[in-house]
Amino acid sequence: MLVMLRVWFVLVVASTARASSTASRGYVAPEDCEWTAAGSPGSSSVALTCTVRTINGVFDSTNFSLIQPQNTVSLKVKCENVLFESALANNSFHHLKELRELYVEYCKLKEIPLKAFWGLNELANLTVKTYNSEWGEIFLKVVPGSLSPLQKLARLDLSRNNMPTLTPSLLCSLPNLQYLNLSYNDFSEVVNLGFAATNRTPCPVHVQHLDLRANRLKVLTDHGFSALRHLRTLSLRSNRISRAEDTALFGLGKLQILDLSNNLLIALPPGFLKGSEQLTELNLHNNTMSVLPPGLFSGLQQMTKLDLSHNSLSSQWLNGDTFADMTRLVVMDLSYNKLTHLESATFRSQYSLQTLNLEHNELVSIADNAFSSLYNLQNLILNHNNLTYIDALTFTGLQMLTILNLDFNSIQAIHSEALKNCTNLLELHLNVNKLTEVPKTLKFLQQLRSLDISNNRISVINNASYQGLRVLYSLSLAGNSIGNLSKGVFEDLPSIRVLNLADNNVQSIEQGTFDEVPELHALRLDSNLISDINSLFINLHDMLMLNISANRISWFDYALIPIGLQWLDVHDNQIETLGNYYDLESVLKLRTLDASYNKITDIEASSLPNSIEILFLNNNLVKNIRPFTFLGKQNLTRVELKSNYLETLEMNAFRLSEVPNRRPLPEFTVSNNPYICDCNMEWLQRMATLDESRQYPRMTDIEEIICSLTFKRKKSIVPLTRAQSSQFLCSYKSHCFALCHCCEFDACDCEMVCPENCTCYYDQSWNTNIVDCGSKRHTAVPRKIPMDVTELYLDGSDIPTLSSHTFIGRKNMKILYMNNSNVHTIDNRTFNGLRDLLVLNLNHNRLTALHGYEFERLVHLQELYLSHNMIATISNVTFTALKSIEILHLDHNYIVQYQVWLLNSNPRLQEIKLAYNSWTCDCYFIGELKEFLHLKGDYVRDIYDLECHYNHSSNHYLLDFNTTACNNFTATAMHHEFDFKDILPMLIIAATVLVVVICIIVIIFIYRKEMGVWFYAKYGIRLFQGGKGRTSQRGGGDEDKLFDAFVSYSKKDEAFVTQILAPELECGVPTYRLCLHYRDLPVGGYMSDAIIEAMESSRRTILILSENFLKSEWCRYEFKSAHREVLSACQHRLLVIALGKVDPQELDPDIRLWMKQSPVLRWGEKLFWDRLKYAMPDVRHRKTERNRNDVSVAVHI
Repeated sequence: MLVMLRVWFVLVVASTARASSTASRGYVAPEDCEWTAAGSPGSSSVALTCTVRTINGVFDSTNFSLIQPQNTVSLKVKCENVLFESALANNSFHHLKELRELYVEYCKLKEIPLKAFWGLNELANLTVKTYNSEWGEIFLKVVPGSLSPLQKLARLDLSRNNMPTLTPSLLCSLPNLQYLNLSYNDFSEVVNLGFAATNRTPCPVHVQHLDLRANRLKVLTDHGFSALRHLRTLSLRSNRISRAEDTALFGLGKLQILDLSNNLLIALPPGFLKGSEQLTELNLHNNTMSVLPPGLFSGLQQMTKLDLSHNSLSSQWLNGDTFADMTRLVVMDLSYNKLTHLESATFRSQYSLQTLNLEHNELVSIADNAFSSLYNLQNLILNHNNLTYIDALTFTGLQMLTILNLDFNSIQAIHSEALKNCTNLLELHLNVNKLTEVPKTLKFLQQLRSLDISNNRISVINNASYQGLRVLYSLSLAGNSIGNLSKGVFEDLPSIRVLNLADNNVQSIEQGTFDEVPELHALRLDSNLISDINSLFINLHDMLMLNISANRISWFDYALIPIGLQWLDVHDNQIETLGNYYDLESVLKLRTLDASYNKITDIEASSLPNSIEILFLNNNLVKNIRPFTFLGKQNLTRVELKSNYLETLEMNAFRLSEVPNRRPLPEFTVSNNPYICDCNMEWLQRMATLDESRQYPRMTDIEEIICSLTFKRKKSIVPLTRAQSSQFLCSYKSHCFALCHCCEFDACDCEMVCPENCTCYYDQSWNTNIVDCGSKRHTAVPRKIPMDVTELYLDGSDIPTLSSHTFIGRKNMKILYMNNSNVHTIDNRTFNGLRDLLVLNLNHNRLTALHGYEFERLVHLQELYLSHNMIATISNVTFTALKSIEILHLDHNYIVQYQVWLLNSNPRLQEIKLAYNSWTCDCYFIGELKEFLHLKGDYVRDIYDLECHYNHSSNHYLLDFNTTACNNFTATAMHHEFDFKDILPMLIIAATVLVVVICIIVIIFIYRKEMGVWFYAKYGIRLFQGGKGRTSQRGGGDEDKLFDAFVSYSKKDEAFVTQILAPELECGVPTYRLCLHYRDLPVGGYMSDAIIEAMESSRRTILILSENFLKSEWCRYEFKSAHREVLSACQHRLLVIALGKVDPQELDPDIRLWMKQSPVLRWGEKLFWDRLKYAMPDVRHRKTERNRNDVSVAVHI
């Protein structure tokens, strides 16, 4: 039967919706209009909304006759918010016979004409809002009789029209009008409203609700509203009313709600409310009233709500007669006044009162039995007064009181029976007083659920009176002077769930103190002097929130907190480590952890529970974040790491488990750390591309990260995002590339050795290789400068002669600084081989001449600095080969005559310095030079300092020198010397070709292993391997081995092995069969035998070498001996993967020997997976692998 009823209901709804859709389907809205269905389901009524620029404005002609009259019951016309006037024409809506609602908004109307609404006989709701006040002095005028056709009008809204007056007879023809809104207009006098009953208004007005708020009314005059005989609600708030006359409300006998709030009233006349005995609500909030004349509230027996708050009332105007007739009063608000005391008879007639608000007064005393008549009172608010003592009879009669607020007083004592009659009290607030002990009167409050006695002067809580309150839920004792806590202080509180002991003087807590409240949900112990929390919370299994911040705790372990805890705050302590001795990260339920402002130095995966969502570690001493710290924290959303001591951030430290697309990436903040932009930090600039993998967080403050450069010659501190990739440098002493096989010999070009007394730097890709030997007073160019050097700084040396081929082979060098190095002579072909040199700085040396051969092969040189030398002569072909030169400085030398105009052959030259030389004043030279300056003067930076010297006695500025004044005897003969080069013989060409061929062969030999890896990854072909190598890769008798590789690793690195390494090898292509130490070997038994058997059953042994491995597993004798036994007997079987940073000093001789004899890979290096699979043996064909590629082939022993 129930199913049939449901089906019937669905059919009825569907048929109704179908009928409604069919009825309105033929409705067509005009342009600029949209329609929606109106009324109940099934109705064909339509609500139309039209947006126009203006109505019949200067540029518009509005034709409302285009609106379809059938079914249009609501029309909203909204003009664009522009300063153009609109005008309503007569008979604009006469055809809309069914219209019941009309809204005209934001149209700048000056007038509503007589016949504007003719034909709207069914209209019940009319709103006209012009917002004229926003456009100067424009106001709306409503022509008398314009509303006459609207006989059914019940609601009229004329707010926000800047109207100053209203025609008295305007509302005469509206017998059904009940609501009238005239708010936000410009009425300044009540008489301008036309509501006074005079001979000029013979018709009755039926309005019941009148809204006059936010006008400019100043005085409520006599009989001003006398025509509104039916008025029930009158709102006059937010005007400027400062005075009201006695009979201002004359005629309003049915008035029920009067709002005079937010005005300037000082007082009301005694007879102001006379005749309005039906008032139920009176709001006088926020005036300046200081007087309540006797009899003001007489006869108001229907009053239920009185608001006198935010005035200046004093106690002298409150007595037993003030509110005597208000017997039905339910809510009274006297807050924010100047009451100093309450008499016993003040509220004697308010036996119906339920809420009394007296907060923010100046109450010093309350007479006995002052509230005795308020036996229905439920809420009593007395906070922010000056009470000092609560007597036994102060709260007599308040049997129904549920909430009592006495916060922010000066209460020093409470009588032991003060609350004896308040047995139904649920909440008691005594915050910020001067109590020295827990009030004894609390023993009567058996229904109390919340008690706040914080911020008092209580020091002892043993045998406190709140003990025995069996329904007490929340207890706050914060901000007192409570000392040490012992057992028994919280006994007999079975319902307590929230306990606040913050900001006290607690130094120690006896074990078992909180066992008396085992169901506690939230505990605050912050801002105390606690140093030890051992065993305090182990039995609080229901604890959800714990705050022990701002104490003196130095040792912390997750074993000290309940497993189910979700929110923990330990900030501002002295904690050095987030301990996890029992490896509880997988069972803890902690979601939010605030450990900021401590002394934590290291973070690793075990430092954080797997359930963590929000983590605050800012303002600690964190220097190191271990790799994969955040891997496996699936719920992580936010991590704060700002203001620590982090100098570098490893990429693997922030590796996450893949975040699903439906969830946003976790947000990390890492700014305000002393970062060093070394080669390990460059990955941060690529965070945007890493986000696509959804395995790294989003660094929200990456733009704020400032870091210092390791090479500080140009800039020392830069924003991370603005640093160039070549500026992320690490220093090195020596480096041997993986494919370099001559590092054991002295003359090895592919080995990078930093010269003695120099500092060397490289970037992540080794495209930048800087050697800084500056200011070390070298007497010769250091030996063993790396062949791949890109920038060499030898400034501040003492090298008189630069001999030939000094820098031969440094083909990648781009910058060479030898300024301030006492260079006298540059031999022929000194810079030979520096084909890519871009910058050469030879400033501040002692060069005397340039012969033309010094820079002949530097075809890509862009900047050449030769300032502050002793150069006197320059060959005309010195700069001819510098086709790329852009900057050339020759200032501060002794040059007399150099044909500067020859620099026209250098097309890219943009900056030249020539001043402070001994240029000759020879007429021919000066003429040619000035012609050059005319063409290239914009490029000569010191053109205004150029001078020529005549007879070594007088100087002339070249720009001022007059060449026409030259005399013949001053002219000297110019000899043009031309240097010609011999044509190179064909033999040199042949030799060059031979050298190129030899170099190609050498490069192939040096990088044969790297090419082999590439060919294997690309085509599966192994190149450059002899028979022994191929046999080794194929197995060489190992075909019957059970596993392809045995993986030996530390338990703390299991996340890397099981979530990254194993899936790639076991499920990738090709597929390998692995045996993992902690996954596949049996637990218990003889560890060494199991390891030996696993290694002998595997074709390879992969050793995950990490700091964790060296400090844990490798320290165990049986583990080390098993590896030594097998690896010492077998050759070419070990494969080492270095995870994270490993200190070479911690490696014992066995491991160092194995690393020399076996392939060594570093996690995160380029082509890591290709190199790893290249080092693995060839995969044997398995039928199971062909059929099921998606299934792991791991086999458990």
